[in-house]
Amino acid sequence: REREAVVWDLEERHMQERHQLLKQQLKDQYFLQRHDLLRKHGKEMEQMQRYNQRMIEQLNVRQQQERVRQPKVQRSEGKTRMAQYKKSLHLVAGLSSAEQRERIKEFAQQEDKRQKAEKLQLQQKHEQQLRDMQSECDNNVLELQQLQNEKCHLLVEHETQKLKSLDEDHNHAIKDWRERLRPRKKALEDELNQNKRDRKS
Repeated sequence: REREAVVWDLEERHMQERHQLLKQQLKDQYFLQRHDLLRKHGKEMEQMQRYNQRMIEQLNVRQQQERVRQPKVQRSEGKTRMAQYKKSLHLVAGLSSAEQRERIKEFAQQEDKRQKAEKLQLQQKHEQQLRDMQSECDNNVLELQQLQNEKCHLLVEHETQKLKSLDEDHNHAIKDWRERLRPRKKALEDELNQNKRDRKS
């Protein structure tokens, strides 16, 4: 009876150890998957940062070109507008040369104001573009982070389900084994009782 009890105990312990081993293998497997996923996410984030940096750099180059081009355009337009204005003054009857000079001076001041306003407008436009671009870049990073978090969450969920399934399978196996053990114990008891009766007789 004792020998059988030791055998049964070993059988059960073997099942428990095998279950723990399978669980550990599964955990190790998911640990490696998580490690690979995090490394992949790191690379994706680096790529996204590089992409964002490139977009900002390209915007800076475009804006610099616009800033360089603006004074040239303004000078050219200013000359044309001044020439047209002077021509229109000749058509005004009864203007003395002093009045003409005064009007030209006023027109030049207005042109100066207009050009300064254009410069300010361009500066404000550039600042807004940069804010928009920065916001877009931040959103890109945020979206990627959310996507990566979802993937990590799914992997953890998957691991939890697998471990749960493994535990359930093990519990079923132990239950089945105990069910099968009952007739074996009964058979042993019957055999021992028969042997006792045989010895008595």
